[in-house]
Amino acid sequence: MPSWANEKHQVLSHQVLFKFDDHVAVLDYDNFDAALMRFEVLLVEFYAPWCPHCINLQPKFHEAAKQLQEREITLGKVDCTKESLLCQRFHVTGYPTLRIFYHNNIFHYNGGRSSNDIVDYMVKHLNEQKKIEESKYNEEE
Repeated sequence: MPSWANEKHQVLSHQVLFKFDDHVAVLDYDNFDAALMRFEVLLVEFYAPWCPHCINLQPKFHEAAKQLQEREITLGKVDCTKESLLCQRFHVTGYPTLRIFYHNNIFHYNGGRSSNDIVDYMVKHLNEQKKIEESKYNEEE
């Protein structure tokens, strides 16, 4: 990426203000890319408000967001009934769909659905990714 493009991305991510609903970033078509640039680790719930599984997950997801704040892991949510293009972009076909965005990579969330399960999975996943990055860095030296 040319240096001017990187500078543009940095400015973009700093100009966008994010609305939070009980520690969870509310994401939409207009702010999603800025969120990817702003938050190093982002777990996103793609949901539909009428979905019983989504309704059941909501308080647990919000509690996990509160716990993960101190670890600099951000949780966000996208309402697919309002943001269909964004949900299509990430091939969301069922609800809720959870995706992890970290350093230009997208991972499927395969953990449990309690707040403790979400916290544990995200911490473990992040530690594994950091080990992989460190080993790649050490190989390059």
